[in-house]
Amino acid sequence: MSRAATPLLSPEEYLAFEREAETKHEYHDGEIVAMAGGTGPHSLLAVNLGSELRQQLRGRPCLVLNSDMRVWIDETRRFLYPDLSGLCGQPQYLDATRDVLTNPAIVIEVLSPKTEAYDRGKKLALYMALPSIGEIALVNQDEVRVEKYTRQPDGSWRFEAFAGLDAAVRFEALGCAVRLGDLYEGVELAPVA
Repeated sequence: MSRAATPLLSPEEYLAFEREAETKHEYHDGEIVAMAGGTGPHSLLAVNLGSELRQQLRGRPCLVLNSDMRVWIDETRRFLYPDLSGLCGQPQYLDATRDVLTNPAIVIEVLSPKTEAYDRGKKLALYMALPSIGEIALVNQDEVRVEKYTRQPDGSWRFEAFAGLDAAVRFEALGCAVRLGDLYEGVELAPVA
């Protein structure tokens, strides 16, 4: 991600800018940060996982949303673009445009070499600050591995890692489980250096 040379903006100014922009930018308390482009494996992993989740959610009052849906974290004044977000129940949007979700129950990031440190560090902490989020998943595109953080009743977070094509990760927030063999179907993993 590269920081655009833009003066500090209010959330309202950012939304007006972003809704007209041809590229995506996150908002970090006044600063606009350009989003990096994805790779084929990154895109396929997001589509595979979104498709698997959507199939299991049919007929239930649950949603899975792609990376076009921004998430607003009021406490830290951030607009973020997770690769996938979801919830069961009524979505709450920031305004009538309905392009900013304020109550995701789960967010999912597909890790990229350019953004992995950010996704594992600051972005993970920002997601953890949103009270509606009960699960955060990080999907690796270099190996068959999904890491999941689940909020506990006392507010702490439990970490679990799932690896191998026969493993399955359960997303409690959506009442779904996805086998990693299905998630990674057709994905060409990067060669190990």
